[in-house]
Amino acid sequence: MFSFLWTRSFRLTAVGDLIQCVVLLACVFSMLPNVSREKGRSRLFWILISGGFGTWLCAQILWTYFEVFLHREVPNPFVGDVILFLHLVPMMAALALQPHERRDDPFAKLGLLDFTLLLTWWLYLYLFVVIPWQYVYFSESLYGRSFDLLYLSEHLAFIAALILVRRRSTGSWKIIYSYLLGAGSLYAVSSIGASVAIDLHVYYTGSFYDLPLLIAIAWFSGVGAMANTLPQQSQSPTGVFSKHGIWAARLAMSAVFSTPLMIVWAVFDGNGPQRVRTYRLVLTVGTMLVIGSLVFLKQHLLDQELVRLLRTSDENLEQMSRLRDDLLRKEKSLTWFSQELQRKNLELQEVSFTDSLTGLWNRRYVEEVLAGDAGLVLRERGRTHESAADDIDQRDLAFLMVDVDSFKKVNDCYGHSIGDELLRKIAKRLSSVVRKSDLLARWGGEEFLIMTRSADRSAIPVFCGRILDVMASERFELSNSISLRKTCSIGWAPYPWCEAAVEAMCPEEVIELADAALYLAKSEGRNQSVGFLPADLAMTSPQRINPANLRDKESSLIRVVKVLGERRAAFGDAGSDSRQGEIATSCANDLLGNGDGGA
Repeated sequence: MFSFLWTRSFRLTAVGDLIQCVVLLACVFSMLPNVSREKGRSRLFWILISGGFGTWLCAQILWTYFEVFLHREVPNPFVGDVILFLHLVPMMAALALQPHERRDDPFAKLGLLDFTLLLTWWLYLYLFVVIPWQYVYFSESLYGRSFDLLYLSEHLAFIAALILVRRRSTGSWKIIYSYLLGAGSLYAVSSIGASVAIDLHVYYTGSFYDLPLLIAIAWFSGVGAMANTLPQQSQSPTGVFSKHGIWAARLAMSAVFSTPLMIVWAVFDGNGPQRVRTYRLVLTVGTMLVIGSLVFLKQHLLDQELVRLLRTSDENLEQMSRLRDDLLRKEKSLTWFSQELQRKNLELQEVSFTDSLTGLWNRRYVEEVLAGDAGLVLRERGRTHESAADDIDQRDLAFLMVDVDSFKKVNDCYGHSIGDELLRKIAKRLSSVVRKSDLLARWGGEEFLIMTRSADRSAIPVFCGRILDVMASERFELSNSISLRKTCSIGWAPYPWCEAAVEAMCPEEVIELADAALYLAKSEGRNQSVGFLPADLAMTSPQRINPANLRDKESSLIRVVKVLGERRAAFGDAGSDSRQGEIATSCANDLLGNGDGGA
């Protein structure tokens, strides 16, 4: 605004210089909240950006000192040009950090050396290209042209770096880089324009050349203020050795490899004065020594880091080996425990399905397998029916309820231990009669269940007669010289009960029917078997079959089949042991009497 209102004067110069100083100071202060807010590489990014603007502010204060306090026109060449030139270096180093990428970089401390190499290289370029025409062989025109070209190259490198990081970023960082790119582009154009105007002696402070420069500085200060309002800058995860980390190191190493080319330029530049060539040659050799020292230091740090990583890798490998061995041991132990648990479960299952006294299956086991056996019988019958093979011999299940006659008197006369021993011997004798495919279980008390598989119902009475004969054929030799002869009663029924209606009665109901037959066998004198088979009426009227109609032995639906056992003394010969005394004789007489006295 003052450029339009005032002509060139000291007042315009003072106001223009002070405004630029104030705006640059505001720019620095706008970055500081982000320094305190961020952490890690993000904080270092804002520190370097603030340092770049602080360096620029120093150059501007020096410019203001000449024009405002000394009342002198700033000389060309200007001693503060090198400060102005180098202020972009920390800003480029900040971009080289690429804080938008999150990584755990074990070589982060080497970034300081990379920054030092870059700073040394840009300073070397300035001393090589610009300074000779200021102090070695003065030439204002060559100085201005060299400064403008090198300054333009620096601006272009800064803008190219901004374009690169902006393309690789997302979220808040992309917004920040976009603002920096816009402000940096405007600053490059306005700064180069002002430098050319200075060389043409048409520039003065407060002129129109300062307007875009002030806008660019204000834009930069807006970047810091805007970044402070954005959410915590998100970072995209990358690997430990990401490309951008290598990119910064490669830029630093390119400075090392560029020095031989600069020697060629210094030696074979025939147009330059001898003093300039000698100065450039000496400068390049000195710079090579400095850069070589920095590279040596960096390599030393890299070697230390590599040794540390190798040591850590060995420790991790050893730890992994120990963990693997420990895992194998635990896996073997777990396998053993799993097998042991499986064995214990099988033992527990066997115990839960086994009668502890006789070692036979118990009632729970019968209930567990009953549904499967019954289903198998029904499926076999279904396949037979589908094949239309009526002449096939169909095999069914048969349930035989076996009860020891007058067992209660054994407990009363000789005690429960003798009774338990007798039950074990009876179970052993019954086991010798049944087939391996049959199931013998202790149903409860002195009652046993025999479930015959693939049974022919016409042969069941013969099988029952064999059981009666085997039970009564020999004495049971017990402890204390006790010798007993016992008989049993049997009730049985086949499954399916009625062939005309195979699903009329379930297996549990057939077992109840066999138990009713057992009750009939005991009530009619014991030592016999009674079977309940379907009568002709049941075959012709299967709809009448139900448990309620079959409870009465006189039911017209039932055909009773009996097999009598050979009548022998149910209890006798107590033995010659005088320890039995009169009690044994009395019990024997009771059992040799009418056979009554309890189940």
